[in-house]
Amino acid sequence: MAKFLQLIGTIKRTLFRKVRTETILKIYNTLIVPTLLYGSENWTLTASQRRRIEVAEMELLRPLAGYTLHDHKTNDFIRRELKITGTLDKIDEYRLNWHLHLQRTPQHRIPLKSYHYRPQGRRTIGRPKKRCREEL
Repeated sequence: MAKFLQLIGTIKRTLFRKVRTETILKIYNTLIVPTLLYGSENWTLTASQRRRIEVAEMELLRPLAGYTLHDHKTNDFIRRELKITGTLDKIDEYRLNWHLHLQRTPQHRIPLKSYHYRPQGRRTIGRPKKRCREEL
């Protein structure tokens, strides 16, 4: 997340008013989004983490579309206008692709064993930890 925000800040400082919007969107889609999504297949995101990702994404897209927070444009409206898929949607798509890949793998492979692993012993008191298989 920190690297994602750093890359967004770099684009805003160096390229924002000097380069066309289409070029910035290409840089965003080819460099910045894959940096954020690396390893996202196994993330267990809480609601606050999902909100932080969306806020970080809109930090670049909202001014790129020419809006401020005071214009009261929804995030979906801005994404449709810029013709961009949301980062959270991409995370869900990556997670689904990973799950389908796991279903195709043979039973002896380590990723499938770790996916179905259940630890032995007693659990701690309180709410159970969220696991990636519960996110599907």
